[in-house]
Amino acid sequence: MDRRAHFDLIAQRFGDLSVFERCPSFWLPKPAQGNVFIESLREAKVHNVGRTVAGREIVAIEYGEPEPIHAETDNLHSAIAAGVATPQPDPTAIFPAAFYGRTRRRRPVIAFQGAIHGGEHTGTVASLNLCQIIEKGTDLRGKPWARIQELARRSRILIIPWLNVDGVERWPFDNPETMTIEQSRAATNGIRADGSFHEYPAFKLMCPMPVESGGYLGSYFNDAGINLQYDFCAVERQPETAAWMRYYLKQRPDAVVVWHCNAGTLMGPPEYYLPPGHQHTLSRLAGAVHRRVAAAGFESRRLSWGDLPGMGKPFMEQTTAIYHTCGATPLMCELPMGGAGSGLTCDQLLDIGLLVIEETLEFAHDEGLRPYEFWSKVRRGLNS
Repeated sequence: MDRRAHFDLIAQRFGDLSVFERCPSFWLPKPAQGNVFIESLREAKVHNVGRTVAGREIVAIEYGEPEPIHAETDNLHSAIAAGVATPQPDPTAIFPAAFYGRTRRRRPVIAFQGAIHGGEHTGTVASLNLCQIIEKGTDLRGKPWARIQELARRSRILIIPWLNVDGVERWPFDNPETMTIEQSRAATNGIRADGSFHEYPAFKLMCPMPVESGGYLGSYFNDAGINLQYDFCAVERQPETAAWMRYYLKQRPDAVVVWHCNAGTLMGPPEYYLPPGHQHTLSRLAGAVHRRVAAAGFESRRLSWGDLPGMGKPFMEQTTAIYHTCGATPLMCELPMGGAGSGLTCDQLLDIGLLVIEETLEFAHDEGLRPYEFWSKVRRGLNS
């Protein structure tokens, strides 16, 4: 079923969708709006890092020249295992030079990845506005963010605005301000042929989701019906998964911020199959992010992690797999999606996203994103 047919199914259920097509000029949720802006960038390196299962381009935007690290292997865990025969009192032994490189980079390297689930756009919009801030000092509204510009220019920034481009193109509510919860559920989870909704999280029992059932395939999935968040453990992986794995392994960022959307629970919780140091780093940064967003006057919706479903359950998802693939600290962040009843406008959604980016960059330059390491000492050592 093509994109237009899927939109027709949503329109049959919810009526005219044109009201959701009118977005503020700074709100660039999809390639149709965002690619024109990306083509206007003057300082960025923009290139194709892969294609979706349907053949759509996956682009990456890069700022800052790469620093060579002189790594010898592409397998993190083989390199770690090479030292397990001898007790390691030094916790930084989990960063073997054969994988992380014989030289230490002088600048933090941070990746921002958007839209692994095709309707979750707040992080994508914030990331594209980050590009404008780096180049102009202001976001696409003209609002200045001098500190973000300063910190970003002292970093290497990598941005994948849309990973699941198939799902993005299937999303009908570009402007989320008046979207209802029912509309969001339908477009995210999907609609069966009989008109009933697939329910979260029960639909995760179906992987792949049937794509020729006569219903509406939700934006959670690529055009093969795969939820890319769990595809890394499949025998035959989707091309989107191979694309991010290749790209992050080549770049070896210090951290990857993976943007998702919900009611705005922001960062965390730390994941089951990460080393304790990475879990601790994520927890510390999560606290700083929540404090910063709350101080700006926005509701901080931090979850009680002890009561969160799945805590202690031995499952993995893309964020965990990022560490095991490329050694980066994975930072999942659930920005608010907005919608009727949230009380949040597109302006406010963008502000929250940029506050998270600023606090993450502050942490990267002050504390550092590699566990057990004092970044200030690293900088002094590099400059001595």
